[in-house]
Amino acid sequence: MVTRKVGFARNNGALVKLRQGLWLVALALVLVLGTKSSIQGQCLPTSWVITGTVLDVAGEPIVGVDIDIRDPFTGVALLLSQDVTLADGSFTTVICEVAPPGFYDIHFQTARSMPYFDLVVQSVNLIGNTDLGTVILEDASIVSGRVIGEMAQPLPSVDLDFFDPVSGQQTAFSGDFTDDEGIFSVKVFADFWDIRFTQGAGTSPVPLVPRLISDVALFDAVDLGDVVLRIGHELTGFVEDSSGSPVVGADIDVSDPITDEEFVTPGDNTDDSGLFQVLVPAGSWELEVDPPTGSSLVSSLTDITVPIGGVDIGVLTLPEGFAVSGTVADISGDVIPDTDLDFFISATGIEIPTAHDNANSSGNFSVQVEPNTYDIAFRPKFVSGAAPLVIESIAVTGTTNLGVVTLPDGYALTGTVVAGVVPVAAVEITLNDSVTGAVVYVFGNDTDGLGAFSIRQVSGTYDLTATPPVSTGYSPRVIPDLILDSDTNVVIDLLGGVPPSPPDAIENFECVSSSGSVQLSWILGNVDYDLIQIERDGVFLTNLPGSSTSFTDQFAPLGLLQYSAIAVRDSLTSPPSNCSVDNSLPPTSPPLPVSGLTCTENPSGVDLEWQLGEPDYDSIEVYFDGVLLEVLSGQAVGFFHDGVLPGLHLWEIVALRSSLESEATPCSIDVTGGGGGPIFLRGDANEDLSLNVADAIFILGYLFVQGPSGSCLDAMDVNDSGSVNIADAIRILGYLFSAGEPPELPWPTPGEDPTPDSLPCT
Repeated sequence: MVTRKVGFARNNGALVKLRQGLWLVALALVLVLGTKSSIQGQCLPTSWVITGTVLDVAGEPIVGVDIDIRDPFTGVALLLSQDVTLADGSFTTVICEVAPPGFYDIHFQTARSMPYFDLVVQSVNLIGNTDLGTVILEDASIVSGRVIGEMAQPLPSVDLDFFDPVSGQQTAFSGDFTDDEGIFSVKVFADFWDIRFTQGAGTSPVPLVPRLISDVALFDAVDLGDVVLRIGHELTGFVEDSSGSPVVGADIDVSDPITDEEFVTPGDNTDDSGLFQVLVPAGSWELEVDPPTGSSLVSSLTDITVPIGGVDIGVLTLPEGFAVSGTVADISGDVIPDTDLDFFISATGIEIPTAHDNANSSGNFSVQVEPNTYDIAFRPKFVSGAAPLVIESIAVTGTTNLGVVTLPDGYALTGTVVAGVVPVAAVEITLNDSVTGAVVYVFGNDTDGLGAFSIRQVSGTYDLTATPPVSTGYSPRVIPDLILDSDTNVVIDLLGGVPPSPPDAIENFECVSSSGSVQLSWILGNVDYDLIQIERDGVFLTNLPGSSTSFTDQFAPLGLLQYSAIAVRDSLTSPPSNCSVDNSLPPTSPPLPVSGLTCTENPSGVDLEWQLGEPDYDSIEVYFDGVLLEVLSGQAVGFFHDGVLPGLHLWEIVALRSSLESEATPCSIDVTGGGGGPIFLRGDANEDLSLNVADAIFILGYLFVQGPSGSCLDAMDVNDSGSVNIADAIRILGYLFSAGEPPELPWPTPGEDPTPDSLPCT
């Protein structure tokens, strides 16, 4: 009982002091706020105000961007006020809690419907008010839809994977799973993508066949609608050669003969025993088996039926074949790599399956086929400048060497298919000889997601037919007697209207190899392009604003490269402009140095800032007094060196590219270390490096209830009068709650007292 009484007495004394302090705060607030009945705002602002502006790549403001500030180690977010960008893209975010000085990650997050990528600015050193300047959010295309099962039930946790249609390289994007309703919305780079849908752990209790949607043009917001994943049933079998030996590593492909859709069958190669086991939907399909590279065996194509519950189709025998080989070249004798070969039985016109049927980088090819007489089609890449060629009635009775197959030069026939002003995808473009009516062999003749097509053919007069998918409801359109005696660009309106004129091509398109990167430059053919599309080796590379006149391919691979530039206006495409460059030689000259290097002392250290001399540095090195201090990324434009001791110091910035160093860019200053005077933050009475109501309470406690003084009375002298009194507490409260004057210098960042007085500060 005695102990409890003593404890109560002590607590009672503390309560008396607390009540006195709170009374004084209330009195000060009355003096500051007058008759105001309430304090505006839900949190108390502090001296830590984070400002900046969020723009898109075109320099336009982005409204509604949410801002979070997180501890990079714990992931815990700070309590913020006004953490959304305004109509002009600006933000003034207040940290509404006491945060220790240090490094934080600042997150800029947009809504799912906003066509911008989120951004995390990492390791921002916050010690007080901070202006982040301009923050750029990269443009994004949005693909959305819903994944359902065969019974139309929504499928959650389905994983979306995105692949380059040409290279097969996968790129990861955030938010690439369906939600509980099967709905997905993923932000991706503008490009053509193959999108694979694969069930996750919580998607379905039964196995589902993955789905691949190929060549999806994602240059804006695209809704794929309902994507159906079907129940998978086991398809097994055994592959052998004509001697009965198992074929190891044979590739198994299953496709729908009506739609030509190929099912995704992971792990679809035969094992060491020649066995395969894949999941496919129930139905009637085509099974293609391709032998491994280097084999003399021939591919097989078999009609199969897969019932519910699966099927074992038994033994499939791959026959021996003969090699048809040779070299593909143009009329100048230069080889044409990557040319694709197709084999048609001359008597029936039926195409046979062939494996490993592309010419290599030296233009050489070798394809295994069974004995027969074939029409062989050679399909060069569009960027090669060559037209396709069909060699008829080649009798293959043994190993056959065709020697050098010379492909003729072809004129480019490009254009756009629209319905009014809307581009139409998957339109088939065919050519017939206007005189004889004979079908002319073309390939790559389906329009892409932008309604564009690009084919090559030799000079002649043709009837061009554009046949849209039946599902569109549009009728085919014919352009008769099209004379192709130069590169030609056309616009076809399926509605029969007179379409607007396509844009002119860009002019003076040049490619120059520069220290490993490739510099592209050109002159605008028109002043009103919507965008300019850049391709490398026939593969989409990037979209640029329509006013652009240059581009740097910083990550250009080594080798002979071919670039194309296509201008787009009102969804119509110009003829492509092409250039070639040999980027195979490594750089021999060092990169240019950085420029505009400045060194600025602040109370915590020295800020270094500079501009990049070239855009493709590999890394940047920071030297301090002749010793390597830090290695930064090649895109860094600043560095903060904290804790620098007083004295004359030298910093040097060296840029590196391909192991070659630029000249050092120097900067030297005499660091004072604050000139010897104490460093403090005016108004920070409790010395927590922030300004809030706790500082006013600290001052009032010191004045009226014998509270502590802290180590810096000068910090408590908020109005810099040379003494500490109630006016200092009122100055803080007035600033916090009624837009009063802020503390005198040093504020809002720590520093020396510009008007030294007798108040101590240690």
